[in-house]
Amino acid sequence: MVQIIHKAPLGDMAESELFYGSIPDFMRSSRFADDDTRISVVDYDTDKAMTLARVFKVSGMLRAQLFHTYDVGKKKDGDANPKVIFYVGNTADNLACHIALHDLGAIISPASTAYDVNDLLHQINVVDAALIVAEAARADVAREAVAKAGDKFKHVKVVVFEELLEQNRRVRPNLIRVAPIVHLSKEQAYTTLAYLGMSSGTSGGVPKAVELTHFAMTSNVQQTAKNAPNLVDDDTVCSAVIPTSHIYGLALFMLHMPFLGAKVVYHKKFDLVEMLEGQKKHGVNYWVLVPPIIVALAKHPIIDRYLDSIRANLKTITSGAAPLGGNVVDAVQTRFTGNTRGTLPNNRRIVIYQGYGLTETAPIACLCDPLWDNLNVVTVGTLVPNTEARIVDENGDDQPAFEVTDARALGDAVRRGDKIPSGELYLRGPQIMSGYHKNPKSTEESFEYVDYKAEGLRHYQDRWLKTGDVAVIDNFGRIQIVDRTKELIKSMSKQVAPAELEALLLSHPDVVDVAVIGVWQEEKATESARAFLVVRDPKVDVVAIKKWMDEQVPSYKRLYGGVVVIDAIPKNPSGKILRRLLRQRKDDVVQGLDQAKL
Repeated sequence: MVQIIHKAPLGDMAESELFYGSIPDFMRSSRFADDDTRISVVDYDTDKAMTLARVFKVSGMLRAQLFHTYDVGKKKDGDANPKVIFYVGNTADNLACHIALHDLGAIISPASTAYDVNDLLHQINVVDAALIVAEAARADVAREAVAKAGDKFKHVKVVVFEELLEQNRRVRPNLIRVAPIVHLSKEQAYTTLAYLGMSSGTSGGVPKAVELTHFAMTSNVQQTAKNAPNLVDDDTVCSAVIPTSHIYGLALFMLHMPFLGAKVVYHKKFDLVEMLEGQKKHGVNYWVLVPPIIVALAKHPIIDRYLDSIRANLKTITSGAAPLGGNVVDAVQTRFTGNTRGTLPNNRRIVIYQGYGLTETAPIACLCDPLWDNLNVVTVGTLVPNTEARIVDENGDDQPAFEVTDARALGDAVRRGDKIPSGELYLRGPQIMSGYHKNPKSTEESFEYVDYKAEGLRHYQDRWLKTGDVAVIDNFGRIQIVDRTKELIKSMSKQVAPAELEALLLSHPDVVDVAVIGVWQEEKATESARAFLVVRDPKVDVVAIKKWMDEQVPSYKRLYGGVVVIDAIPKNPSGKILRRLLRQRKDDVVQGLDQAKL
């Protein structure tokens, strides 16, 4: 089998350019690390603000407390790198605590504040937690989970984050001086774990702990900055509404942005009105969002109240975590600027585009600069430097780039159902995970291994990550994610991507939100697409929406499985549709079901 390896269009960084050290030492290398005038992080709720220099001072006090009071970093029982679950919502203090924990050699496993006792219990077991730092509102849940974990975890302490911050006022300088700081050698940097991020994995299933090294995390900041030099700078003001318990929010809001001098406005949780108020109050010019929020920007009536502030300040919106349809982008840009180009009367543009990554890629694998001439909203950009890709079809054959002549040709071909060289996306690069913690079977299944020494490759080119995403790459280097391999619908022997149908349905004015799954139809002896719709008005004729949809797609993509009206589409905190919950539904009223034989 001949491998076809697709490379980053901008080329790679030299080995000497990559940072080999701990995350805190990387952050200390930022040119803003000693700046005590430029605000780096601010809380939307409390207006608490800190410079990056102040963040390091606070982290020193937290390091002293965690070491002297809670024994983090004290090498006892053979555990030099204790696993600490960080069970806290978005706050301006999170970065200081992460730096303190990493300076002591701890491995951090962020936990969503949406987790209940059983969710947290699973995480405690998976990561072998030694300590839990919990916000006050979730401390009792943490204690209950520890109690439920049994004797093996009876030593696990629950530290209330707010109390830890309050105690900082009483930390004596001499305690800070004697609290150790762990520095990493080059080899230690790419083998020492920094994070255990919870993920369902590239093949789905029960959440696993993704092993991410210090080198993976710092490399990704460098890769992203090189690939998109005009995306973030010291004039950037960004809203942090994506949970920092997810690697997408954590990496961008706690590493990328502060390192590059941006100001990050932290929102404890997502609330559309608060996000808009924060944009207005702080002059936010960059939104990092997920598709459900962008759909709200296109359709929610309250947006009209904030258009003046949006038009005055906003420059860029990037979307990740799930596919975003071009129709939604057109709708948002038309609403904000009056045209699909995103151009305001003063010729300033509001650019909306997608990136791509996984927890397993720390997290960014694809992105592009917002000023790139070949930017295309339906693609997820290009491979970031030092990242390589393969497109492997269901027969195990590598696929070449799809030759196109203009920016929209790839998206048009996908919509028409043309035969294109698509397949599962394989990736390798410095940002790829080490594996799934305590799960060698899943790790083995997720990689294709390479004898990198025999081939004269770099240490991080030793294996290909099988992402589980179906993709196609064009001759400009742009990648389009067609869908998840496990979510594709096999209708009339052809593959149908739910994301494509969802994007089209979202362009209908009566559709607020949508999810599409495949349902088996015995009478047709095939799988068919079924749409779950959240509609603007309960009186709307959803069969008419189905008919409108069916008229725009080939027969095998039609909604022969009918439509179901529901109150809300089930999604996880990062915005991904929980299709398994839709598949488990029973006794739904299905409208427009086509039961005729083929």
